[in-house]
Amino acid sequence: MSLTATEAPPGRGLVPGSYALGMLMREMRNRTLDTSNFKPLPEDLGEPTLDEGYTEIRQQAWLNSLRLADHADYARWTLEQLDEVEQHRDRLRNWVTAAALSKRKNVRPKSLNGIAFGNVGSGKSTAIIAAGGYAAANGLLPRYLKHTHYLQWLRPNGAPKGYTEQQIRRVFAECDLLVLDELCGEMDNANDWVRKESGDLIDARVASGRPTLCATNLNDERIGEIMGSRFLSRLGGGASLFEMVGEDRRRPVQWGRKPEEQEPTWG
Repeated sequence: MSLTATEAPPGRGLVPGSYALGMLMREMRNRTLDTSNFKPLPEDLGEPTLDEGYTEIRQQAWLNSLRLADHADYARWTLEQLDEVEQHRDRLRNWVTAAALSKRKNVRPKSLNGIAFGNVGSGKSTAIIAAGGYAAANGLLPRYLKHTHYLQWLRPNGAPKGYTEQQIRRVFAECDLLVLDELCGEMDNANDWVRKESGDLIDARVASGRPTLCATNLNDERIGEIMGSRFLSRLGGGASLFEMVGEDRRRPVQWGRKPEEQEPTWG
């Protein structure tokens, strides 16, 4: 659904704002807000007026989660630096704005989750982290998490210093936006414990209407094979998809080839 003032029912003239407001009211009556193809109104793009004093707290929580994952250097990336087409800059901005608006209106996003997928080096991590930074500045408390780190931290004596296993579960289940990176990374299969803990995290977030934006190199079929159909259904049900395309942005150097096979790398 697109909430714009320029749309109107077939055969009717434009009534600025009224049709969009009617659509929003209908969604609110259903306690959902369709974020699958959301385009915000100008007033939706401003800073929340009743949120003064908390922006710095949210941003600090976001940075702390990046530091915990040894990804603090990624905090420099913003949505404005993303490629408009290959990394879905505008769609990600609209998706996060819709999630923030849903929180302010106390409604449940209809497109609860977002999935960024593509080949290694296509810019998935950069894109979802940039989206997380934008969320912190626009009314949401986001946290960054690698899938493998979460499982590691839940093992006996595996939690970072200052945390318990229960606190790890709560912190990432209850944040406004979970930016979940490297979903099923380096997994050929998953045992029952991995499936349960991963599934419980997504279940808790879905049940409470809290969105998750994840990144993965794998397609849905492979994730289903690793994590099971129930996990795939909960994560992918009605999700917004962001396919990252293009060459490896890390531009890895090449070595060990014959001179005629060597391709240009830098510059």
